[in-house]
Amino acid sequence: MTIDARTLALHSTEARRAQIREKAKQQGLLRTIEVRRKVEEAMTNVTEEMKANGGIYPHNKGSVSSAEVARRAGIHVTTLFSPCQKELGQQVKEWVRDLKCLQIVGRVKIRRTLSERIADWKTLYEGLAQSHRDTELELQARESELELVRAELQRLKLENTSLERLLKDNNVVSIYRSSRADAN
Repeated sequence: MTIDARTLALHSTEARRAQIREKAKQQGLLRTIEVRRKVEEAMTNVTEEMKANGGIYPHNKGSVSSAEVARRAGIHVTTLFSPCQKELGQQVKEWVRDLKCLQIVGRVKIRRTLSERIADWKTLYEGLAQSHRDTELELQARESELELVRAELQRLKLENTSLERLLKDNNVVSIYRSSRADAN
């Protein structure tokens, strides 16, 4: 090989290496963008699931952490600490910290919240049960009143029938009947 051919081969090798480096940088940039998209999507999904579940994260026993976000994004947790993803890792940490301030996150808090919810439901149930008992007692009182009113109605009907019989036998003319006859 001549010097020119060797120089040309060396230059083409260097050019090829530069081309490979450029391609690798582009691939790395695309991976970084894809990781960011996945992590942001995971954070959005976690937020939506918490809203749908009364403010409690329904997975991982209610615990939300950077590791849980990484798991949901389909990446390894160490990815968030790599030089290219350090900023994203910091954003995830801040998001988790803010989430813990605003929502019920963590196993102990969820247990306490669950017991509070049980107490609330128990109070509601006891109130409804008492309301049902009160309504039943009121219904019994009304049924008793209804029986008294029906008995009184029956007595008055019998009295009315006997009075009409007396009127019929004594040839007494009812005022109401004559008034009706005059009106016609």
